[in-house]
Amino acid sequence: MILKINGEIKVFEKEIKTINDLLIELNINRPERVAVEINKEIVMQSDFAHAVFKDDDSIEIVSFVGGG
Repeated sequence: MILKINGEIKVFEKEIKTINDLLIELNINRPERVAVEINKEIVMQSDFAHAVFKDDDSIEIVSFVGGG
């Protein structure tokens, strides 16, 4: 499967079906601390298990960072 993630083309050996699958594959352990956009559409965290990818989708992943 080929996906464009944060502007970079990535090729995955196995099919990535959902945002949860992608976050696991990218080793993102705290999905509650990220925002995800598929083809310029923001996906609610409650839909991470249901939003489905297609080859060549464009995905943006933004991590929230606290500080002070």
